[in-house]
Amino acid sequence: MSSTIEDNELPKANVTRVLKTALPPGTALQKDAKLAVSRAATVFINYLSSVANDVAKGANHKTISAPDVFKALEIVELDHLAPQLRESLTVYQQNMVEKKQKKKVRDESKAKEDGEDEDEDEDELNDTPMETESSRGQKRTIEEDEDETMVEETKKPKLDPEEDEEGEGDEEEQQQTQDE
Repeated sequence: MSSTIEDNELPKANVTRVLKTALPPGTALQKDAKLAVSRAATVFINYLSSVANDVAKGANHKTISAPDVFKALEIVELDHLAPQLRESLTVYQQNMVEKKQKKKVRDESKAKEDGEDEDEDEDELNDTPMETESSRGQKRTIEEDEDETMVEETKKPKLDPEEDEEGEGDEEEQQQTQDE
């Protein structure tokens, strides 16, 4: 499958925006001029990316990094662009660090707010007794239901394990007498 330049073209809106910031205000751009700049930029980016990829592979890297691109600029003899590009990269990296810090602060404050809301919800739950229906069909709080269950358990006679064995033995004797 072959790739054409049209497959890799830059978005026209981005190219137009860059051109408008680079040219003096009020400069008119023809459609063909925008297309020519777009294709030239695409070819330049592809060429520089290819050289940077070769640099990365030469260093046994799987991905292209910023130093690979700067080395590629030196190789294609465009190292005069490197200082301005380094400055732009530094500004970009600072912006990304600030953005991450702001997001982290925002997430922490949101987590604190959510944590306070959960604490308030838990307090409200602890203050209001939850109601259940008892075995008699009456509405009761969970605490009352637990108390009733405990009382019922204490009323049940506890069988001694020795009594269980003796009782079983009596039944066996009765069956033997009936069989005779």
